[in-house]
Amino acid sequence: MSTQSFNPCTFDQLKKRSGPPLNAWGLHGQDNELGRLNMITPESIKRGRDAIKHGIAVNLNVNLNTFPSLHPVRPKVKHEVIHRVHCLDDTVSFNTQCATQWDGFRHFSYKHYPKKDVYTFHGGMTTEEAMDVSNKSFGIQLYADNPITSRAHLLDIPRYLAKTGGEPLKIFERTTPISLSTLKACAEDEGVTLASGDILIVRTGFTEALYDLNEEGLAAMLAAAKGWVGVEQTEEVMRWHWDNGIAAVATDTLAYEVYPPLGPLSCHEVFLAGWGLPIGELFDLRKLAAECERLNKWTFMFTSMVLNLDGGIASPPNAQAIL
Repeated sequence: MSTQSFNPCTFDQLKKRSGPPLNAWGLHGQDNELGRLNMITPESIKRGRDAIKHGIAVNLNVNLNTFPSLHPVRPKVKHEVIHRVHCLDDTVSFNTQCATQWDGFRHFSYKHYPKKDVYTFHGGMTTEEAMDVSNKSFGIQLYADNPITSRAHLLDIPRYLAKTGGEPLKIFERTTPISLSTLKACAEDEGVTLASGDILIVRTGFTEALYDLNEEGLAAMLAAAKGWVGVEQTEEVMRWHWDNGIAAVATDTLAYEVYPPLGPLSCHEVFLAGWGLPIGELFDLRKLAAECERLNKWTFMFTSMVLNLDGGIASPPNAQAIL
């Protein structure tokens, strides 16, 4: 599959397309399944290489053993060691979204398209097609065959708000969504300049807040929570991501956008089902944020190699930043 380093159309042209809102199906060619991964080119990868100034590698994955379960269908990892007389094996069983993870293109659908109570996934896949593991189309193996590796930027929102006297984010609520103006202002403050094929990482402080809770506090938070912090879900936010050629997004919170959605159209619908733009969630950004602030440098090389699993829905990212 050939790749392109530019948007296949303008955002305004995207708005006029037939099908679900803002979909980009087929714009890179009818047989091209890469979505926004098309934006990652040799040039964008070399920009990432050139962003390495200090030779410091930072892990971006939470520990699978210690990270708490945040959803009943996503329990903690199960690890078993197998004794084979002269050696040991082990088996690991886990939900691919139980901790740090990429959402694949088959994870989230357009709701009520083409009619009420019908759910359509990226490229027009039906629920039945997306659930069929023998069907490789738009599976997570695309992220392995075309690694999410490029230049990346960290927008450290808590740092920026503290520096400028802004209202702190309410982590376990959805009452303080991160506005587009805040994203832009944070990028300007950090000296971040976006280019086609870049990866955008947004820190909210969710991981720190989560780890500060004891077992009782976690249970109380999950029982009382009515939502979680994230980026606002507006057409202007979507336009900004499209126009800047962003190839993938990631965050340290439960969903890149404020969740549950506040508007009629969510970023999950448009980014995953519409554009094929990978969404990373629950990334561990604590050490990265500290290193970026220490070095006064928020742009770096980003690498990720997922499970090479045909037809997969999601995967741990095995991600790192190299400053």
